[in-house]
Amino acid sequence: MPSTSLLPFNILQYPELFAAFILGLVMVLRGRGESGTASGATPVVPVWLSAPATALLSGTPGRYRQWLQRLQVWSGYRSNTAFGVLASLKVYLPLLMILAGLVLPLWAVLILALLSFFVPDAVLFMISRRRKQRIKESLPQALDLMVLCVDAGLGLDATLAKIATESSVVVNELNEELMLLSRDLLLGIERERAYIELYNRTGVEELRALGASLTQAAQLGISIAKILRAQSDFLRNKLSQKAEEKAARLPIYMAFPLWFCIMPALMVILLAPSFIIFFDYLKPLMMK
Repeated sequence: MPSTSLLPFNILQYPELFAAFILGLVMVLRGRGESGTASGATPVVPVWLSAPATALLSGTPGRYRQWLQRLQVWSGYRSNTAFGVLASLKVYLPLLMILAGLVLPLWAVLILALLSFFVPDAVLFMISRRRKQRIKESLPQALDLMVLCVDAGLGLDATLAKIATESSVVVNELNEELMLLSRDLLLGIERERAYIELYNRTGVEELRALGASLTQAAQLGISIAKILRAQSDFLRNKLSQKAEEKAARLPIYMAFPLWFCIMPALMVILLAPSFIIFFDYLKPLMMK
């Protein structure tokens, strides 16, 4: 049966090239996402492209759209055009995969379209997870600075404003969130509500616990410095325990490549000479 492919080769014969293309696409999207969150910029898509994509994406379940919007907020994309950019990626990438029908069967095109629809979700999830991790790792240092400021006589609002401008120790993500928190407090928003909004913007459980502790300290008249110091010690112990857990799981992760990749090659190197000598001695006996 003659081939109907418009290309001089069938892409199914070179799956490694296709896998490299998909991996490169994911890495490019991931790199652009991380650079975008670091600089605070959001890619711009023309309205005539983003509006139809947003309308098409509105046909998905409401919980799924809420989850996407929450991921965007946690990733640092909070502009009015951010969801339009995401909708454009999720709609137009599968449409581009239809062009693969020139060289691929229908079932492969459907699989590619389905995968490309969820690739932006995976990239966004990785960006949000890394952003959360950076905030968690920088939070104990920020709390130590807050303790120093409070001990020096600054109030909590002035302390938050001071830490928000400290970029030498605190990561940019936490600086941005503390700056937004300080702005909300200056605008007259209740502290409890401002702390809840801080958690909603980041999704970091440690920030919610910190907000609850500060609220309780204000209600009971407990020293804020003691609360901050206790939270800092707790977070450091928690990070240390997680590091120990990762170190304890490392031998399990190394078992598979050790037994199935390294050990066979090592056994061949060690036993191959013995087998060669053995068969050299055995060959004359077999010929008799």
